[in-house]
Amino acid sequence: MLIFSGIVTAFVGAALGVVIDHVSQTKSRRATIILVGSTLGFVIGVGYEAVQQQKEEKQ
Repeated sequence: MLIFSGIVTAFVGAALGVVIDHVSQTKSRRATIILVGSTLGFVIGVGYEAVQQQKEEKQ
């Protein structure tokens, strides 16, 4: 479940990167923006899911 959550939020981060790229209209940095968005999404998703699993184990 941890990796799945990371992948899903990576897709969300990549989509946000595409939106930011479209709004800013900087075509030279498209790949960088999408890569950073998906990486941050993956890290946030994995971290959030890890915290949720840890809370469940404590209860």
